[in-house]
Amino acid sequence: MPKVIVEVRLNEKPLSANKMHYRDGKKDTKEYKNYRGDIADVLRGDYGITKEDKLKFSLIAGFSSKLSDLDNCFKPLLDSMQACMDFDDRQVFEVEALKEHTKKGDEFICVRLETITDNQWRRRLVRLFPKFLRGK
Repeated sequence: MPKVIVEVRLNEKPLSANKMHYRDGKKDTKEYKNYRGDIADVLRGDYGITKEDKLKFSLIAGFSSKLSDLDNCFKPLLDSMQACMDFDDRQVFEVEALKEHTKKGDEFICVRLETITDNQWRRRLVRLFPKFLRGK
C-alpha cells in the first residue's frame, strides 16, 4: 500500500546543481555542505524505507530569479535527502516538479517523498506513453 513518507515545506533557497562542487568536481562547496546540513536538520530520521520500496519524489521550488532552472535543484535536494533518510536515489521511479516565482528572501522548497506500488507505476507509464508501450 502506498504511503507518504515525508511532506514538508523547507524555508530554504533551492540550490542549483551547478553550486554543489568546486570546478574539479570532487570537492563539495561550502554552500552545498551548509545546504546538506540544513536539510538534515529537518529531515534526519528513520522513516522505515526498505530497499524494495519504489519512490515518488515531488517538489515545488520557489525561486526569486526568473532565470532559475527547475531541473537544477533536483540533484542537491535528492542527494541531501538520501544521505539523512537512508534510501538510495536509484529507488526513485517518478519525479514531479513545479516552479513558482517568489520575492527575494521568500524562496522555499516543498517536498514530498512517498512510496508507489508497481501497479501505480505501470498505470502511469501507460497513461503518459501509451503509443510507445503498446507492445509491452
